Amino acid sequence: MKTAKLLIFLTSVLWTIGAMALSSDREQPAVIEADDVEFDFRTGVRTYRGNVSVVQGTLQINSDKLIVNYKDGKMQDATAWGNPARFRQRPDGKKDDVIGKGKKILLNEVKNTLTLYTKASLKQGSDTAHGEIIIYDMAKDKLRVKGAASTTRAKKTGKEKGKKPTERSRIVITPKRSNK
Repeated sequence: MKTAKLLIFLTSVLWTIGAMALSSDREQPAVIEADDVEFDFRTGVRTYRGNVSVVQGTLQINSDKLIVNYKDGKMQDATAWGNPARFRQRPDGKKDDVIGKGKKILLNEVKNTLTLYTKASLKQGSDTAHGEIIIYDMAKDKLRVKGAASTTRAKKTGKEKGKKPTERSRIVITPKRSNK
């Protein structure tokens, strides 16, 4: 009985982690590898630690730790931590992968958002975004990039006494070449 329950649970984990993926990847099997795996059947929390790797179609996540939260058998969100944690996926209809990294990555299935924290970057082709927090709202197709949370502005020298300069958001958008 316990083995059958565990097998059903593991199958549901592999299929429902696909909810993080875009439509082109959702039908692919998910493979999750880690040095240590812990499932809390009561709370719906799945914790993966050590060399965590998630691959589902074009979706890839590499991190030191990954926590996936489920409610009523449906994935709510997944949070990955690393130095940095990395995200990669090929969106439907695009030729370039979206590549993201940050100390923390939050995939919110309910809101359909990807949030990258702390020295975050997001790149697709030659277009890049850097900031302390990057929020990509996939449902609304919106991107928000925030600089470091600091009220101290750097002087022209780049430093104030004992304080680091404020890091600002930076976005580089490469112009599209015309076929003339």
